[in-house]
Amino acid sequence: MIMQLQMHLKMDEKQPLIIKKPPTKNVDTRMIVEGKVGCLEKRRRRKGLRQFYEDQDRLMQLYEHDEEALHGENLEKIKEECDAREKRRLRIDRILASLTFSLNIGLLFGNLFASLLSGSYAVISAFIDSAMDTTSSIIVYTAAWAIKNTNMFAYPRGRQRLELVAVIICSVIMGVANIMMIIQSIEAIVTNSVDPDANLPTVAILVGGSLLKVLLMIVCYMHGTPGSKTLALDQRNDIITGIVALLGATIGDYYWKYADPIGAILVCTFVALSWFSNAFSHIPFIVGKRADKELISRILRIAVEHDSRINCLDHIMVYHIGERALVELHVVMDEHLSLKISHDVASELQQKIQALDFVERAFIHVDYSCDGDD
Repeated sequence: MIMQLQMHLKMDEKQPLIIKKPPTKNVDTRMIVEGKVGCLEKRRRRKGLRQFYEDQDRLMQLYEHDEEALHGENLEKIKEECDAREKRRLRIDRILASLTFSLNIGLLFGNLFASLLSGSYAVISAFIDSAMDTTSSIIVYTAAWAIKNTNMFAYPRGRQRLELVAVIICSVIMGVANIMMIIQSIEAIVTNSVDPDANLPTVAILVGGSLLKVLLMIVCYMHGTPGSKTLALDQRNDIITGIVALLGATIGDYYWKYADPIGAILVCTFVALSWFSNAFSHIPFIVGKRADKELISRILRIAVEHDSRINCLDHIMVYHIGERALVELHVVMDEHLSLKISHDVASELQQKIQALDFVERAFIHVDYSCDGDD
């Protein structure tokens, strides 16, 4: 079937075509790897060749999974499972956001108490981080609530992209807050207004808060959604903040007082860079970033093998405007086929593609000739 179809695809040169698994046996790879090159180049080629075969093996496994999962009698079941999985994912997101919010409220007052007792800039930076954590928890929880309680008349395709918007907003707020703390710490060094006190209650609050954050971070990372990963990043930064704040306050109290504001500067610099990096990594997913080659290849495979009455694929675009991807696919069929047949073939193909867990919506356009054909 694949060999019989004429593929006129309007794609970037780097976009994939249907790739068959290369032969892995009885192939002499020495001619590919070795030659008149140095040891480092040979090593790089071997590594690249090995990675190529691993990618192809994984792609073939995904092909087999799609072929089995998207078979006629399994399609409705797959769609129901995807819907149930999405609801369960949102429910867990709300639970994790609630737990994080409750913990942040407790640590907010704890770090405030520790800041007043110690007078340490490093501990104050931990308090500011807790205050921003509370703000980020509110934003993530509000986004999860809004997604669940969407008015489908006003938002006919739902509000799933609010999750990414919440992530970006949290990242910007956290980054700016830590930059302000860096400025205050530098002013303290310049004016010589540093006198930390690492007392026992301060140490107990910082250590206890860090241990609780470690447990919650592990749970958030295991869940793996964008919202929960943002919460996990939040916990990770809090752990680092607490440890460095404890070290800065202790060293500043007993050995060198400037270790305290320097510790605050280090903490805030790390946290600010981490949050800004998180924001920049999510921005492409809401402005139309192209999907990975592997995902495009899976969609092409499904489209090519869907129905023998599809003559060729004229155009494909797979891109993100949220966590999941949108698919635009133009298929070419015989102009003498009835409207009913063309519609049914395209509709079934659309349902198959939308059943993929990384696809939010698929748009199938039916044409009677490829561009450039007479």
